Amino acid sequence: MPVYRQINEKMIEVELVNEEVLAMKGAMIAYQGQVNFSRAFLAGEGVQGLAMRAATGEGHTLMKAAGSGKVCYAHAGHFVTIIPVAGDTLYVEADNLLAYDARLQSGTMFLGNQGGVSGVLRGAVSGQGLFTTTLSGKGEAAILSDGNAIGLPVTPEVPLCVDPQAYLAHSGQLTSTIVTDVNWKTFVGQASGESYQIKFSGTGTVYIQASER
Repeated sequence: MPVYRQINEKMIEVELVNEEVLAMKGAMIAYQGQVNFSRAFLAGEGVQGLAMRAATGEGHTLMKAAGSGKVCYAHAGHFVTIIPVAGDTLYVEADNLLAYDARLQSGTMFLGNQGGVSGVLRGAVSGQGLFTTTLSGKGEAAILSDGNAIGLPVTPEVPLCVDPQAYLAHSGQLTSTIVTDVNWKTFVGQASGESYQIKFSGTGTVYIQASER
């Protein structure tokens, strides 16, 4: 199992023993040992998954590190948070996914899929990251954020609404819907600017950043 270590707020080290890790292209900044690098794509989805990524813009090129050694990862001075995936599913924005174990299975999901056809249409025209990458299985993943990532708990009694532009990732037994706030003030420019949010219900954790993309 690859071992992830936090070097500082903006850098991690992944130790490999005849193992593989996938990372954002250009994120490798140093390594030691017998490690080979090759181009890869988000894995485990097949042709249909790749086609969906092309349609939603949720895909990006990755670099695979394979072998035995230590690899350091960082990207553009962003903060890095390591999140364990303990046999469940982690949902994370592709642009914020720094690295993850190659054994995790990836996919693509629309966050507002419980919102019905109207929710899908709102997400399709918004262009603000309502499609997200899924990582399933057992392993670890590292995400990027502007400043420290903040994990907010969600319980059945206390759901959570999040600005899509601040959303990074979530895990646990959560469902998501699109909540709109469209009224006459929105159209005349007197609203807060947060015309819709993602509402999470259930039990789990939602990770956000203290800025908007």
